[in-house]
Amino acid sequence: MNLPATRTRGLIQRVGLQYRRCMEQPLLILGILAALCLAAAYEARNFRFDASADTLVAQGDPQLAYYSRVSDTFGQAPFLVLTYRPTAGSLFTETHVRQIEALSRELLAIDAVTGVTTLLDAPLLQSPPVSLRELAGGYRTLRSPDVDFTLAAQELTQSPVFRELLVSADGNSTAIRIDLATDTEVAGARRHRDELLAAAARGEVSDQAVSRARSEYRRLSDRAAAREAEAIAAVRALRDNYTGEAELFLGGVPMVRADMVEFVKADMAAFGIVIVLLLSLPLYLFFRRLRWVLIPLGTTAVTLLITVGMLSAIGQPATAVSSSFVALLAIITISFSVHLITRYRELYAQPAEIPQCDLAYATMRSKLAPCLYTALTTAVAFFSLTTSDIIPVIDFGWMMCLGIAVSLIVTYSFFASILVLLPKNESCASIARAPAITRWFARMATRRPNRVLGLSALAAVLAMAGMSQLALGNRVVEYFRGDTEIRQGLDFIDRELGGTVPLDVVLQFDAYTPPAVSDEFDDFATDTPDTFPERFWFTPEKLAVIDRLQTFMETEPALGKSVSLANLERVARGFVDDRPLSYLELTAILGLVPEAVRTSLIDPYASPATGEMRISSRVHETGPAYDLDAVIHAIEQYAYNELQLDPETVRVTGIAVLFNDMLEQLLRSQLSTLGFVLLATYIMFALLLRSWTLAAVGLLPNVVAALAILGFMGYAGIPLDLMTIAVAAVVIGIGVDDAIHYLHRFRGERELGMSTREAVVATHGSIGKALYFTSLIVITGFSVLLLSRFVPTIFFGWLTALAMLLALTANLTLLPALLVKIYSARDHGGG
Repeated sequence: MNLPATRTRGLIQRVGLQYRRCMEQPLLILGILAALCLAAAYEARNFRFDASADTLVAQGDPQLAYYSRVSDTFGQAPFLVLTYRPTAGSLFTETHVRQIEALSRELLAIDAVTGVTTLLDAPLLQSPPVSLRELAGGYRTLRSPDVDFTLAAQELTQSPVFRELLVSADGNSTAIRIDLATDTEVAGARRHRDELLAAAARGEVSDQAVSRARSEYRRLSDRAAAREAEAIAAVRALRDNYTGEAELFLGGVPMVRADMVEFVKADMAAFGIVIVLLLSLPLYLFFRRLRWVLIPLGTTAVTLLITVGMLSAIGQPATAVSSSFVALLAIITISFSVHLITRYRELYAQPAEIPQCDLAYATMRSKLAPCLYTALTTAVAFFSLTTSDIIPVIDFGWMMCLGIAVSLIVTYSFFASILVLLPKNESCASIARAPAITRWFARMATRRPNRVLGLSALAAVLAMAGMSQLALGNRVVEYFRGDTEIRQGLDFIDRELGGTVPLDVVLQFDAYTPPAVSDEFDDFATDTPDTFPERFWFTPEKLAVIDRLQTFMETEPALGKSVSLANLERVARGFVDDRPLSYLELTAILGLVPEAVRTSLIDPYASPATGEMRISSRVHETGPAYDLDAVIHAIEQYAYNELQLDPETVRVTGIAVLFNDMLEQLLRSQLSTLGFVLLATYIMFALLLRSWTLAAVGLLPNVVAALAILGFMGYAGIPLDLMTIAVAAVVIGIGVDDAIHYLHRFRGERELGMSTREAVVATHGSIGKALYFTSLIVITGFSVLLLSRFVPTIFFGWLTALAMLLALTANLTLLPALLVKIYSARDHGGG
């Protein structure tokens, strides 16, 4: 019956014997690690940073496939937005017109720039008014020598098309659109990759084919990103030459991507350097020996180098979400070291004279089980992230699981080998006593357990009430610190130029079929060949539907500027006494529109070939709080109920929708896997402690800490975003480490014959001290994330630091209080 247990013990003994033999060869182990570090350093040269669109959307989201198709249909090329606001005087003056013209010419000279659209390109139809016949022969712009700037300012600031698109409502700011070259190879490689992924899901292609497609797409994407970054740098350099006359901000998705890469690089460098400096001080203050500073830091450096080398070798990039893995791995590795140092000092203080190698082995062996299980529970928490559909979140989960495994192996090889080689020299008696706070916690738990349990229950109830106020953080503008150029540019565009994040509504009609042309059009005929026969597809009825839906959207406070063919039709009414156009007038006017105007004002909003029309809107992210799901639902219900449109003919899409869907999917995945994290942690507790009761006792305080931090977020109005959604799982995964060490020691004290209260006091005096030191180091380490320029990382850092403080408090108060209540009865019963 005990054969499996006997075999397990025998296996553990054999592994322990082999490990003991390895520890007797520390120079060999260090030589192997040095070789691995050299290989890792060589690979780390090619470590990649990624901020592509793939890192901001949900993998396999059908909305993404639809959005990509719509983008191809309406020709949405990548572009930058450069805002221009005169520092003095009016925008509509010859001085600033010349300035914008010169800026436009220099922008066009940049290799990757394919087009520049400015306020100077806007047709002036009412300054003074022109007829349809005159429009066919050309139109006046701000470049025209006879332009009246006063009339032009009045027309453009009131224009249904250009107001808040190219010029602000107050006429003091303008936007310059800078079109960038589209890399067709990247688009083709992306489509090929997506096709193979779909085929692989059906079992039609091999994983090798998918891997090759991904590698090729990654190679082309990196090349395109490098070119795009060069173009953005050139635009910035050019912009800086014009800052004397005007205030200029640069925005746009390409700039966000480029800056995110720089943010990730800067964050990783800052995290790595600052965390070394920041953690050195508490390590020295706690242990008062230089060796106990250098060994943990050396172990951390080896862990990080090998991990980064492995990630680079397999082509795994860092993103804004995963940039904190450097700080997290450093924290976890140093936590292992602190527990080992504390145990070594305890063994050293014993009266028996033990050789250094035996002392080091006893240290490593006694802490193997708790260190192994803390690594497993932490890895389980991060593994839960891999169930998400969000690529950077999945990658973050795998990166942390890999890093935790490397951390444990390096700790039990590098740390142990260095320890063997060092002479015994631990005469310092500092921190021999447990900190006063842990002694106070012990008194509270043993003398007033009911009070501790009551306060904990109250905290849990208040936390759950706060959780009901949690909301998703789908405002992209709030993801960047206020002092960054991205944030400043997005804020300006949102306030002055009609919103930031695109939201599109696409209506499906019958596709275009060439009609027979009637003699009725003779009155509007010209000698010019018909270059736009698709104009006969446009009808007043279609435009009326678009106009009504757009008018409704313009009543939504969350939505800013909306543009569609309805805007152009409103302008065209000026030619027919401000009444709706007839079919005859509509097709005739469309035939007279110059090709340049048609390319910029018609093609982006209508596709006769596919039978689709698009309303392009932008979400106001600096205004009052809004519920994007409610906005989308309101648009859909108006289209269904008021316009009597078939649900299959109305689709709401855009970056705003994709980003919101991504957060919702991430939230659902985290809620669904939180139960798995709790169950897996509970089982590992039970296996380590060989007690289902102790497992439940160890888990409960950390669940309370996780609830408390979520409740605090709700009360404080901190949204759930890319990073903070995972706080609860991460807190449980890391927080239970303290409980594992505490209960492992408590069980040992009980086996020595102590009563429950005696065991609690003894555990607080020994392992409680290590938990206190470790938690303070963890809290200090997470504070490094406050240096990031990516706001979700900042929130993740200080919320996790706060959660670790709550977990420490719970593990040193609620946990022992539960032990006292449950096991004291057994003491009195003789059990």
